[in-house]
Amino acid sequence: MYLDKKNELAKASFSLKDEFRPFSLIGNRHLQTLLGSLTDKTPPEFPSKEVIVPVSDGDSILVLDSKPISWIPGKPIAILVHGLSGSHRSSHVVRVGDRLYRRGCRVIRINQRGAGPGLHLARLSYHAGRSDDIRKVMEFFQNVVDPSPIFLLGFSLGGNLILKTAGEPGDLHGLAGVAAMGPPINLMQCSELIGKQENRIYESHFLYYLIQEAKKRQRYFPDLPPLKFPSNMSIRLFDEYYTAPRAGFDCAEHYYEECSSERFIKNINVPTLILTSRDDPFISVGPFEKLDAPDCVTISIQKQGGHLGFLGSDGRGGIRWGESKLVQWIDQHL
Repeated sequence: MYLDKKNELAKASFSLKDEFRPFSLIGNRHLQTLLGSLTDKTPPEFPSKEVIVPVSDGDSILVLDSKPISWIPGKPIAILVHGLSGSHRSSHVVRVGDRLYRRGCRVIRINQRGAGPGLHLARLSYHAGRSDDIRKVMEFFQNVVDPSPIFLLGFSLGGNLILKTAGEPGDLHGLAGVAAMGPPINLMQCSELIGKQENRIYESHFLYYLIQEAKKRQRYFPDLPPLKFPSNMSIRLFDEYYTAPRAGFDCAEHYYEECSSERFIKNINVPTLILTSRDDPFISVGPFEKLDAPDCVTISIQKQGGHLGFLGSDGRGGIRWGESKLVQWIDQHL
């Protein structure tokens, strides 16, 4: 087994019953969210190579493949999926990917369709429901003769995407486990929550990057329909005017209904961890409390933590409690 003794100890001491305790003076949801994204913004890269994976509609996506020297087909693969306006360089993706790579996992960091440095490879953009893209990546890296156990890890929007993928029918190409942090499993409720005045700073942040990304895509593909955005933009309106029509949905509400993982989770049949916080500024907690989840799905709702924050001692000298929980959970199921 490739896990060393230190990792075995971490595996043995792991418990989902542990309660997150934020560092003193930064327990506020907004501090957790903002500091969580600003602290250690650009962690160092670990060895990887770029791979272009064809998907559908003539598009391709760019992924980063990190294969330890000792890795051979049959050993675990971890596929990491970023959130809205993110990329393979999102700090939580890099940190968790690095830790799994050092454990001997082959780590695949996806740039979702048209995201990050893969923008020029796709006429269409990513959204919360492009599970076919995840399946294409799984199939691309899976060895049919000596299949590997594949673990999907997703953050925020990427978390919703992998939960939807795991709950849909079809060949899952060796899926062994799923771990999602802060997933918006009910997109409608989350769009309403982020649209509130107290969350305007987050909505403005996402809108800036989404609109800039759309404009860049337009320059790469000038034959796409002209961009038309109202002056009083919101996430809901962006999805109404851009995401939904360009992905084949009737409207934003139709997109939210079809792509929310809430209705797919009941069909998941592999070990799954969903980690979220009750005080997340723009991820509605109600849907998690009402989920009809199978026994293989563990839902951990922490009292505090903000959105992808969870800044507090992980008990092993680290400050990223939530990320440590994801890595320990993967250790437990390897």
